[in-house]
Amino acid sequence: MNQLSLPSRGHVVPTGVAAAAIALNATKFQPPVANQCSVARELLLARLERQADFHLAVLLAPAGYGKTTLMGQWMNRLQQRRCHASWLTLDHADNDPARLMCYLYGALHPWMQAVAPGSAEVALLALSDWMSVLDRVGPDTEPLTLFLDEFEQLTSASSMRVVKLLVERLPRQVRLVIGSRDKPALGLERYRVRGELLELTVADLRFDSAETARFLSGRVADPIGSWTIEKIQAVTAGWPAALQLTALAIRNGSDLERYAHDLSGSLAHIADYLADDVLNAQSSEVRAFLLETCALPRLCADVCDVATGRSDARYMLQYLERHGLFTTPVDNSGNWYRYHPLFAEFLRGQQALALPPQKVRDLHRSAARWFARHGATIEAVDLWLLAGDHAAAMREMTSCARELVMQAQFGIILRWLDRLSDEAIDDASPELMLAAAWACGFTHQAQAALRWLDRLAPALGAASGTLHDEWTALRSILMALCGDTRAALAHGLAQWKKIDAGHRFAAGALANVISYCLMLEGDFARARTFSEHARRCNEEIGSALGLGYAMALSGLIEAIQGNLERALEQCREVGKMASLRLRQPWFDPSHVNVASVGLIAGVLYEKDCLDEAEELLRRYLPLIAHQPSLDMQLFSYLVKTRVKAAQGDIEAALATLDEAASHCAAWPASRALHVIEWERVHLGLSTGQAEAALAHAAGLERMATCTTGGHGHSYVEELFGAGIETIRCAIARGDVRQATQRLEHEIACAKVQGRRWRLLKLALLQVLALDAAGACQAAHVALVKALQLGAAIGARRSFAENGARIGAMLSALPPQLFAALPDADAVTAYWRDLRGQAPCVLQPATGANLVLSERERAILQLLATGMGNEQLARAVFLSVNTVKWHVRRILEKLDARNRSEAVFIARNRGLIDT
Repeated sequence: MNQLSLPSRGHVVPTGVAAAAIALNATKFQPPVANQCSVARELLLARLERQADFHLAVLLAPAGYGKTTLMGQWMNRLQQRRCHASWLTLDHADNDPARLMCYLYGALHPWMQAVAPGSAEVALLALSDWMSVLDRVGPDTEPLTLFLDEFEQLTSASSMRVVKLLVERLPRQVRLVIGSRDKPALGLERYRVRGELLELTVADLRFDSAETARFLSGRVADPIGSWTIEKIQAVTAGWPAALQLTALAIRNGSDLERYAHDLSGSLAHIADYLADDVLNAQSSEVRAFLLETCALPRLCADVCDVATGRSDARYMLQYLERHGLFTTPVDNSGNWYRYHPLFAEFLRGQQALALPPQKVRDLHRSAARWFARHGATIEAVDLWLLAGDHAAAMREMTSCARELVMQAQFGIILRWLDRLSDEAIDDASPELMLAAAWACGFTHQAQAALRWLDRLAPALGAASGTLHDEWTALRSILMALCGDTRAALAHGLAQWKKIDAGHRFAAGALANVISYCLMLEGDFARARTFSEHARRCNEEIGSALGLGYAMALSGLIEAIQGNLERALEQCREVGKMASLRLRQPWFDPSHVNVASVGLIAGVLYEKDCLDEAEELLRRYLPLIAHQPSLDMQLFSYLVKTRVKAAQGDIEAALATLDEAASHCAAWPASRALHVIEWERVHLGLSTGQAEAALAHAAGLERMATCTTGGHGHSYVEELFGAGIETIRCAIARGDVRQATQRLEHEIACAKVQGRRWRLLKLALLQVLALDAAGACQAAHVALVKALQLGAAIGARRSFAENGARIGAMLSALPPQLFAALPDADAVTAYWRDLRGQAPCVLQPATGANLVLSERERAILQLLATGMGNEQLARAVFLSVNTVKWHVRRILEKLDARNRSEAVFIARNRGLIDT
């Protein structure tokens, strides 16, 4: 069984039946081996070289038009010139987004190693967040051409979002080439308008008369007349598959002339007519071999011998390849082959007519056993299902279901379940039912997951064991996902002492949900303890699913307490630590990183790092839809809304809220939509639309059945939604008394529970309420306290969000109010910074971090002229993503919060011209 081997010291490929389900199939990374008889598409290859300045190339045509052959010739030519090129053949299993990300990482990995050989920093980054490596690609990096073949196999929206994300992130040094029967849903129009799209369709891929003549002349010994060539060209319309079938069906020049006279009708009719002739022209042994092996996903001598009961499969495969019978090697060793999809489809139709159904089922069963023995579980399951043996298929599924759950490959589990009959599902093993519950629960189908758990309960009975412990953990998780966090906490704590400590996956999952619920209740010490326990459990068993959530929770606990820098440190370690701890070379941590994305972006936004927050959300927001937590998704959308509003793009902010509402409408709970509508109120108030905003708020308050505050219902509502905005609306309406009473209660709760981030937002609302009541001195005192808290946690946007009045009060604040403070210097510097003044004390120009590269100096000089990212990219011939990365590095090295401050510091230090 070929598996991908990525050179990485200390990493091991997972072993055993379960691990085989997630191991990578190395033949997917290799283009078909070139056939000596194939026609070199010189005109097309020359055109591709002339039009090399593209970002995305799409070869779009039905089966049999030579897309794969042309892509293979193109890749071979690139490699002969020592250019970087990578290949990935897609299949139906890649509709699981987590699995697809692993394969994309595998395809890009050799090039990523080559672009920064010997760089430990980039090597580690490639492990933790390989998409970020794409941002670090400079203009001098050797280019890469990445080929994705059989793109039509991707049918799930989640996997398509992954590819769209990849296309958007690719720097100019990476070209993506897609071969597909169907038009890819990648927003091609955008690339077409920019002149970055190269399209080859049927009109381009069909053979011209000269290519048809070369193709047929190489297969017929007799001279071929021009009339015959023109007639064949006309009836086949240059379709390579029809020409190949014609060549296989003829024996001499007179046969070719006969076909030129007789062929007519549609191309599909011609293909069936010719294929039938080709099959009948073969010996009985060859015909039998073709019909008996046509359903195999890939072929090697051993599996063909086992499936058919023969002993000459190696000779047969070599014979088929040598005679051009649509059989292509898919690895350089010549061990693995596959039939052309068009020919295989025809053969399967003939198989159903020529072979008894029982024989076909026996062939599938024998092949399924072979693939199962050799660790190709996914292929084995597909063959069992083709054989109609659902019991055997479920046994195979059961053998690897838990491993698929641990690595978050839920799409594969759900696809299998969809193909099982109702009768088979009734007989599903407890392990498979539990895997189904996990898959449904983590793909927004909580009620379906609960039904699976209810079906499983009688089988478990009162007995203890691994399954019972996982059942218990998942039930608590589902309670939390459905919004009943207090019930989830009670259930989880009641079961915690009953769980066997040796059942690490169950213990880790339950520890995660208990930690989350304790955090919402404000019991941060115990929440942190359970989070650490969850982390240890999931590290020990190599569960990407559990480890990612455990580390993200650690960051969330810190953020809610106002430890924003510590939260960033925790969350930024998620992917890197997952890769290092799990020690699996095929592991792609991107879907683990997603658990932390919204929080990281929220902290960056609060610290006024708008570009970085925007870039992070742009990179990962398409993947957030895979997350089971509504709060994770909602938080990300709300942060993106605030970022867009802060950038002055109100239209984009409203569009983000519309997108969030559309996305969250699929959830059964209405809470998310309620929070989104309150964000519209916030946006209206902050953009001068107070009358409309207050009217909308009044309608929301009438609809509300309860008001959420800082009492553990949702960490999203710590910072957004009714718990904040109803108070803001009361102040805006002039109902200061109501606002003040509410604030007293909420501030007391936030202080007691140590929720400092929420406390800052409430403290600033208290400043506005006191100011509106005419209590100027009390408002100043409250503002100083807010400044102390803001300086301690490193917040900035919370002040800006409260509008011009807070800004005016900051400007009018008497400096002597800071004199008696124990942290007077820090608060004074922070106050000056918020007012837009230069920092009081510049950091001394020492340390390695202050060494700017020549590229960074050039970008910094252009920043001083006021250029935006797009202008910078054009000026220095880099992608926008690469420019953003350089700007982030400049800000880090200069310890600057924004671009203006970076320019100010650089000029004072003589780093750029004044």
